[in-house]
Amino acid sequence: MSFSVGIVGLPNVGKSTLFQLVTKHEVNTANYPFATIDPNVGVVPIGDERLERVARVVASKEVLPVAFEFVDIAGLVKGAHQGAGLGNQFLARIREVDAILHLVRTFPSPEVIHFEGRVDPVADFEAVLEELKLKDEESKEKENLLSLKPQLVLLNGGAEKAPPELVLKLRSLQWPYLFWDLEEDSTAEKLTEMLDKLKQLLDLIVFFSANETAARSWLVKAGTPVSAAAGVIHTDFERDFIRAEVVNWEKLVEAGSWPKAREHGWLQIEGRSYPVQDGDVIEIKV
Repeated sequence: MSFSVGIVGLPNVGKSTLFQLVTKHEVNTANYPFATIDPNVGVVPIGDERLERVARVVASKEVLPVAFEFVDIAGLVKGAHQGAGLGNQFLARIREVDAILHLVRTFPSPEVIHFEGRVDPVADFEAVLEELKLKDEESKEKENLLSLKPQLVLLNGGAEKAPPELVLKLRSLQWPYLFWDLEEDSTAEKLTEMLDKLKQLLDLIVFFSANETAARSWLVKAGTPVSAAAGVIHTDFERDFIRAEVVNWEKLVEAGSWPKAREHGWLQIEGRSYPVQDGDVIEIKV
């Protein structure tokens, strides 16, 4: 199971810059509206020290972290729900992602063009929300409403430049947000913060599988039964599931091996309905 995040916002707010920073893909970041025509797609591995430590205990030859897929979607303009600019393409791509990473420009800069000739973060934020709502009103697919997609708002410019009224609005909506000056802040620290917030937004947990060939991390929704989690590893595993051997990653590291974890009584035998816990190391028996 993979999870995708659509990077959205008005033109020239930093979407392609963010995409390039986190995915390491070279993309067009030209200083004019609609520099992005076709969506850029890349993956961002979710680093996890727990996976590295489990891999060392099991002596895995490879360490393969799970990743989010990021989609850099063309900039939105007023009237997009009616097809203005690249609106139809923009909105169609949003339907395909699991969460929205909504970039709002808070930094003033005469060198970076604003397509309306001014920088107004509150108006820009509300413009994107309005287009999503208007598109929902004319959509027949009411089960997939764009305006109800989980959203993480990234305020590009840092905490000092963010308008207090916008921060208050986000708090009143109970939406998660992140201050990130894409030109100045540490990419590594902010990336970790962003990925953590996205996991929380989507109610995701991480579990691990590990053997001598590879140690891997996997993402599933909290409360997922272990038989369904087995299907994330391999589709046949859910169908042919017999049982799961489960141990918390810390206990496995403390034991030093699967056999020793079993000797200590820390390895549990679980059936189909067991809800996977964050940090579980799981071996599926089929």
